[in-house]
Amino acid sequence: MAKFSESTLEEIKKRISLEDLIARYVTLNRKGDRFWGLCPFHDEKTPSFTVVPDRGFFHCFGCGQSGSIFDFVMEMENLSFVEAVEKLAREANVALQEETPQQRAQRTQLEALRDLYDKISNSFNYILLNSKAAQGALNYLNRRGFTLETIKKFNLGYAPNDNDWLYDFLIKKDYSEKLLAQSGLFAKRNNRYPIFKDRLMFPIKDRHGKCVAFGGRDLSGKSQAKYVNSPETALYKKREIVYGLSESKEGMKRENSAIICEGYFDVMALHQVGIDYAIAPLGTSFTEDQGKLVRRYVDKLYTLFDNDDAGIEATKRTLIIGEKLGFETNVITLEDAKDPADLVENRLSDKLISSCRNYKKGFDYLVTNSILLYDSKEASGKYRIFEEVRPFLEAVNSEIVRHSYLRDLANYLQLDEQTVVNDYLKKESPKAKGDKKSEGRSTKVKEHRRSIDLYVMLNLMNNRELFASARSKLKIEDLDDQYGVELYTILEDSCRSGTNPTDEAILNKISDSTLRSIVALSFNSGEFSENSEKVLEESIRSISLRKLEKSRRNIENLLRLAEREQSVAVELAHLLLEKTALDEQIKQLKESNPN
Repeated sequence: MAKFSESTLEEIKKRISLEDLIARYVTLNRKGDRFWGLCPFHDEKTPSFTVVPDRGFFHCFGCGQSGSIFDFVMEMENLSFVEAVEKLAREANVALQEETPQQRAQRTQLEALRDLYDKISNSFNYILLNSKAAQGALNYLNRRGFTLETIKKFNLGYAPNDNDWLYDFLIKKDYSEKLLAQSGLFAKRNNRYPIFKDRLMFPIKDRHGKCVAFGGRDLSGKSQAKYVNSPETALYKKREIVYGLSESKEGMKRENSAIICEGYFDVMALHQVGIDYAIAPLGTSFTEDQGKLVRRYVDKLYTLFDNDDAGIEATKRTLIIGEKLGFETNVITLEDAKDPADLVENRLSDKLISSCRNYKKGFDYLVTNSILLYDSKEASGKYRIFEEVRPFLEAVNSEIVRHSYLRDLANYLQLDEQTVVNDYLKKESPKAKGDKKSEGRSTKVKEHRRSIDLYVMLNLMNNRELFASARSKLKIEDLDDQYGVELYTILEDSCRSGTNPTDEAILNKISDSTLRSIVALSFNSGEFSENSEKVLEESIRSISLRKLEKSRRNIENLLRLAEREQSVAVELAHLLLEKTALDEQIKQLKESNPN
């Protein structure tokens, strides 16, 4: 917590307009009660960054970055919270009031811990590079293929094989016994005994580059624990920090990508070969908190875990979290190597680089991996593959993207697309049901899953001025969902009569109570208030693609039937021409996708 009282912070917020401050960095346009602009934290062409003045916060729907006026200044100026408050207080001419004694004690403890970890990190590094006792650790790193440049980049260190040196060293530096007991550097039962002894030390840093914890790799060969990590402290919550973020931040922004791998050595190996946007979770699976942190910087997420059972499960969990948070998810797998560190150790850096250039989309990886487990030619196998992929599908936020995945899944399983869609809509997994919140909706509305047809029609219901032009590209016969058909009919009648009905009049025209509730909810949610034309274009494109692919499947079925019945060459040639024309249309439509 900062050293300032809440009343002081609120006074600063009152005196400085959030939207005016952000407008110094971002061109903002007002729409309703919000301002919109291009996000300053990631590259984008369509504005997804919004400022809500009356609620005092900003949020980017693209990268997930959000917060108050203080958070914005911290990110833009690379300041700590205290520095951001002081800067804004000077501008607002607000006198800074100190916090309560309890708050001051907490802040003092955090500052002392930060100072302690900073000094210890540098001391471990000095010992590694200058002490004869650390020669074994340097030899170990050399055998593993790591260079001095990499050692310095990650500020690696060595904790001596000595029971007393660390405690005595810190006491001489005037650190109190109470602070050392709270530091996470010593055993709980003996606050003089170091938990890191004869270990290669990996400083763990927060996103500002400050050391907050350590990981230690045993070098004696005698410890039952190959790795020991710092316990959680007032500074360190392992679910919220990823290893290598401060070293990777610039590379992540440059590439708009992050590679999630398993551990310290894998991160270092990737950085050493020039792939400087690799990070790793800390002794746990990749968490949603860590995902939100990474989402501040990148849109694309790559996984690179070991290709064993544990690594495959870690990949699945990370892909689901990534999809839930709106990442573009991908999977890198290594051939003939356990992990990136093995390739560096065997002096195969070129192979590591080339492997990272070959990856699969996250969804394709899940499906193909499931096909290796189950027989996709058998009905039961198709079902089990579908159930393997379902959690990923449920994590998808976009109806358009989900529908595209379902279409691809149908092609993988050689099933009719609508069959797969219907089976997905029929039921939700228990986890998905548990994650749902009622938000005041009726049971029927909560259980209804929107098809792409309903989605595009809800968009048009909320932006009725677009229907006149949309009806030339989207015909009522293109829609499969009856709810979508009913809404199309209502808009078509209004368009032909030249009327412009109100929201209330529209709702009165809907006979089905569930559909009426769905439309009413869309009117109130604001979901279709931004980027409506772009969303409409993408939706119509998806429906057109579905129509063409359905026609192509029908032609393929006729071709198989004609070949079995040995039809005349003229009929076969005609069918082949039709299929070729459809293939070309589908290809052009896919290539026209701006994404």
